[in-house]
Amino acid sequence: MRLPFYFDYACPWAYLASCRVEPYFRDLGVEVDFRPVSLKILHEPAPDGAARPRLGERKQRNYLADLLHWAEMIGAEIAADQPKPRPDSDLLLQAALVARDADRFREFHYPAYRARWAEGRDIGAPELVRELLEGAGLDPDAALERARSDELRARLERESRDAVARGVFGVPTLFVGDEMFWGNDRFELVRYFLQKRGA
Repeated sequence: MRLPFYFDYACPWAYLASCRVEPYFRDLGVEVDFRPVSLKILHEPAPDGAARPRLGERKQRNYLADLLHWAEMIGAEIAADQPKPRPDSDLLLQAALVARDADRFREFHYPAYRARWAEGRDIGAPELVRELLEGAGLDPDAALERARSDELRARLERESRDAVARGVFGVPTLFVGDEMFWGNDRFELVRYFLQKRGA
């Protein structure tokens, strides 16, 4: 059974989920189907174009603490110094599609997530994307050129819009059949429905 896992390198919660999704479900014999999507496309606008409410100070503190608590529990690293403003992840996502086509996805994916969150590097920088493609065993110049192509730009947009049509509004999102589960903290529910489906 394939387990669709929608992610964007821009999201720290998808990073934490990615760190543990394969080992968490390995005993059930499922294959995690990593699907890069752009949060910019998934973003669900507020009704009537209203501005999204900002987190209050207490909720912001809790949000960061929650992220760090999860990271500590699962042994994931999060760099104290993060790039600002938030780097654009589209080129990195398009490069992930190139790596997937070449059967080098995991060799690219895990170092890419580490570069963003454990090392706090600018994932919007083409030189970093080139470095990650080379580290995955690909021809770095040819792979980067393809990642920057109109073909891959259109493909990322198409696959992101297909996710929206399926109901996806954020990452990480997983599906068991038609049942959708959003969030790093939904793995227990996913496991329950996988076991129910298997039975």
